Amino acid sequence: MSFQLSILKILAGQPDGRASIEVVKQHLAIYYSSGSEWPARMKRIASRAPQLDIFGQRLIEREAGCWIITEEGRKYLETLERLDRTVTRPQVGRESAQEPKTE
Repeated sequence: MSFQLSILKILAGQPDGRASIEVVKQHLAIYYSSGSEWPARMKRIASRAPQLDIFGQRLIEREAGCWIITEEGRKYLETLERLDRTVTRPQVGRESAQEPKTE
C-alpha cells in the first residue's frame, strides 16, 4: 500500500495532478533509492489505509499514457497526512507547558 500512496503523493505534486507513467516511475526510483526516510514515512502513513486501492477507489484516473489524481484522491491524501501529523507530532506535557518554579 505504501507504493500506491507514493503514487498519490507524486501525482499530487505534479502540474494539474497529472504525469506520464514514465515520470511516475522516475520519481518512485528516486524516492525509494534515496535512503530509508521516504519508504518509512510512506509505510507509516499507509498503515492508516490498509485497504488502499488507488484505482478501485477512483483516487487516480487513467488516460492514454498518464495518470491523474482525482479530487477525491487529493482529499484522501490530505486526510491521511493530517492524521499522520496529528499522531506523530510530539505531545507537550502539562509540566513542560508551565513556567519553571523558582525557589
